[in-house]
Amino acid sequence: MEIAEKINFSVICSILQKIKDTKNKEKKLRYIEEYYKSFCKYREQFRLENQLKPEVEEDGSSSFYCVLRCLIPGADKGRPSYGLQIHSLGKVYMKILQLGANSRDAQILEARRFTPVYGDYAEKVYKVLKPRCNREPSTFKLKEIHDMLDVIAKGDRSDTEKILTQLSERASAVEQMWFIRLLLKGMHLSITDHQILNALHEQGKAFMQSCQNLLMFCCKLADNKLPSISLKPLIPKSGEENHPVISIFEHIRPQLCEIFPGHIETLMFQDVLYLETKMDGERFHIHYTEGSFKYFSRNGIDYSDSFGASSVIPGKLTSRLHLLLPNDLESIILDGEMMVWDINRKCYREKSENTDVKHLAGDRTWQPCFIVYDLLYFNGVILLQWPYIKRVYKLSTILKEEEGVLQLMKAQKITEVEQFKSLFQNALDKQQEGVVIKKQNATYRPGIRNGGGWYKLKADYFDGLTTEFDLLIIGGFYNRRRSFTESFLLGVLKYTNEKEYEVWSVAKVNNNITQRVTLSNLLKPRWRLVEEEPPPMWFHYEQGHSDGRPDVWIDPVESVILQIKATDLNHSPAFALKMTLHFPRIQCWRNDKLWNECLTLDEYQQIRQQNSMGKSIKKIVKRQVSLEDLMASRVKRKKMTPAQKRKLGLLSYERKFDVNQVKKESNVLGGFSVCILSAAIKQGITPEYLKKMVIQHGGKLVENPLPDNANCIVVAGDKTYRVQSCAEKYDIVTMDWFMKFCGNPQHPLRPLDMVVMTQTLRQSFSQFYDKYGDHYTEMLISTKELKRIMDYMEIDANESLNDKDLIELENSLYSSGNRDGENKSPNFYRLQNAYFYSNDAESSYTQLLFEWHGGQVVNNLINLQEIHLIFINTATMDKSVLNDWIKTTFSHLVSNVRVVNIKWILHSHKERKLLDIQEYTWHDF
Repeated sequence: MEIAEKINFSVICSILQKIKDTKNKEKKLRYIEEYYKSFCKYREQFRLENQLKPEVEEDGSSSFYCVLRCLIPGADKGRPSYGLQIHSLGKVYMKILQLGANSRDAQILEARRFTPVYGDYAEKVYKVLKPRCNREPSTFKLKEIHDMLDVIAKGDRSDTEKILTQLSERASAVEQMWFIRLLLKGMHLSITDHQILNALHEQGKAFMQSCQNLLMFCCKLADNKLPSISLKPLIPKSGEENHPVISIFEHIRPQLCEIFPGHIETLMFQDVLYLETKMDGERFHIHYTEGSFKYFSRNGIDYSDSFGASSVIPGKLTSRLHLLLPNDLESIILDGEMMVWDINRKCYREKSENTDVKHLAGDRTWQPCFIVYDLLYFNGVILLQWPYIKRVYKLSTILKEEEGVLQLMKAQKITEVEQFKSLFQNALDKQQEGVVIKKQNATYRPGIRNGGGWYKLKADYFDGLTTEFDLLIIGGFYNRRRSFTESFLLGVLKYTNEKEYEVWSVAKVNNNITQRVTLSNLLKPRWRLVEEEPPPMWFHYEQGHSDGRPDVWIDPVESVILQIKATDLNHSPAFALKMTLHFPRIQCWRNDKLWNECLTLDEYQQIRQQNSMGKSIKKIVKRQVSLEDLMASRVKRKKMTPAQKRKLGLLSYERKFDVNQVKKESNVLGGFSVCILSAAIKQGITPEYLKKMVIQHGGKLVENPLPDNANCIVVAGDKTYRVQSCAEKYDIVTMDWFMKFCGNPQHPLRPLDMVVMTQTLRQSFSQFYDKYGDHYTEMLISTKELKRIMDYMEIDANESLNDKDLIELENSLYSSGNRDGENKSPNFYRLQNAYFYSNDAESSYTQLLFEWHGGQVVNNLINLQEIHLIFINTATMDKSVLNDWIKTTFSHLVSNVRVVNIKWILHSHKERKLLDIQEYTWHDF
């Protein structure tokens, strides 16, 4: 028997809900610790009842494993991937609940625009289930839930539908919500896996960094609770030959490379260095013992079915690879890169060429090839503590090589800096991803990146070595709360003239620029929601891909340019141009450039041009590597304080420009002198930017306003002291109007486009505009213009309308346009107070209609004189009882009260007008 057969799933759900609802992170972890302590006490009792002696080692059946895999399902590698998409899961629930495809709840369940990273789909399902499922907590045991999850992981959609149907018939809405979170492997507890593991044991995080085996961790954890057995160290001490965590057929997290720190001569002084080629493939570990193979990806997913779990399976990599292993081999674990080998071209294919080494079709001229980096385990001996050079030498003595099947990484010893420079430059010339440097005496440290003695080096790690892409922001993606633009959709411009252009999406980049708040505030009023206002035909993007379909888009004329750095170009179906930037990062915001100065479509096509063999030429590197690049320091950027960020943000706006270097583009401002009093720093518009615009459009810059000069345009953005000092002296236009006028000289000047104006201009405007800036005869061009006028209006707090005035206003509004002058106001029952005598379902609905049309419902009989109407349902009431109740309750007020059938409200609502009350009044009292 397993302990999971004794634990109710509803109990686990209540604990998970308690953890989720708690705001304090320390309290969340304290709840987990407290539950684990109570679990340990129950475990002792369980083992006694099942006659399990203390000396019997834990096999998992009575361990915390059944609960822990509910807390951190994403770290559980004991169950295959479910392969469930939110859309398909929603389809199953639509069928279970029998929802119409166009119903609101069905659209919630389908969640076509839902992104799992930023939202909780299970909570959406819960809101749909809650009004339909009032069931009490079920009797499901935790073992049953895990069995269901196993079936879903191994089965197909029909099995998923059966299990979810069974769950919906017995489980509560809360239990179904947590079951969906387990399916999607996202518990939304606001604490990390490592924090949960460390709450159970101080070395929990260290264990999972190397092994990622929850079952093994829970077994060791359980044995440690017994007095006679101590938990072995999870991280080996210096000089230990063995590693207690590593075992055959169990996933091991690979050691990673840290970024090259610079000062290559310092690294060479510390240890002898070896250089390897950085391959553009997928990291894999190969395990072998007793004729069986297992292939684990970097994240611990078992792809043995793709490459062959046994050598007898024809057409798989294993069928050829096993011939290259030694005959006396008992067991081995190899670390390396799985590449795609092109049989015809005799070379490796890249990820950018739309290849997936895990799912290669059998009829293609491609095959998987394993490049071996390291040896971790050989014939029962763990080699992690061996130095790198010794492990590599051992590899060369036991493995055979075959082109396109199994090849050893050939490391080159670095003896001098000039040699290293030459090798690195050679790698860049061959269009390779980069190089890896390894220290001769480095041990293998699973899951470790920094301090392991391995370093990766790419061209984009050096300033000025790679091409910078000046790309236009064309869209944005909101964060989970839709309160901030978390990332941008970038594009290039196909520009013909000022009125003819197209944009093509090429990449998506995180909004992690230092001036992110300033940039977001600048773009916020310019965004257009894709759902409400879809982009025009000239806006090219991938609507069917979540990574390429933005939440908002922007007109290029109103956008800005970002300077982007990237590793290389890769194939991606998420963007209009299928070659996207690999690992894009924002270098800076080019606020010194106009929108049409971004990278063009032709320029981008030249970068991603193809050669005769069809392989991408990635012209990212634009110069040769120098010794200064390799010998300079690469200090990690420290986190800046808010004050430093603000200072840096202001400094970025202070870029001066030379008037003589600005190219004239039009003569819109020809004959005008322009004085820039202020700009709008918070919106990202600087005085230098506006001054540059003046020169580009043929204007003349002046530092101060010219008095009595009709050809002098005075511009202001922020209302600074200088602007206030010029009030009433000059006509000052807004910065927004000035920028629009430069783009369109026909753009009219209206009162709302003025910051301040002289009395002369005010009188001139008064002939055509009212005091709020609304033209007397011209129609408004948009709802935005109407809102702008209404925002400008000031409401007098002392002015208010009484009930009589409201009725008169409503009659005036709703009677206008009617030939017969009939009142069409929907507030039929304004000033009517009513008491509903009947309390059946129909009367409750009628009561809502009465309130909807302006009536007031009296729920008590304290002030009887306020009641004008008593509504009854003649179909359900006893007339004699009603008569006695009225005479008793309203003894001296009977003549002032009408008793009316609720049909009056129903029929008036249906006819959209107030019907004659006499036809519905009850007179028998």
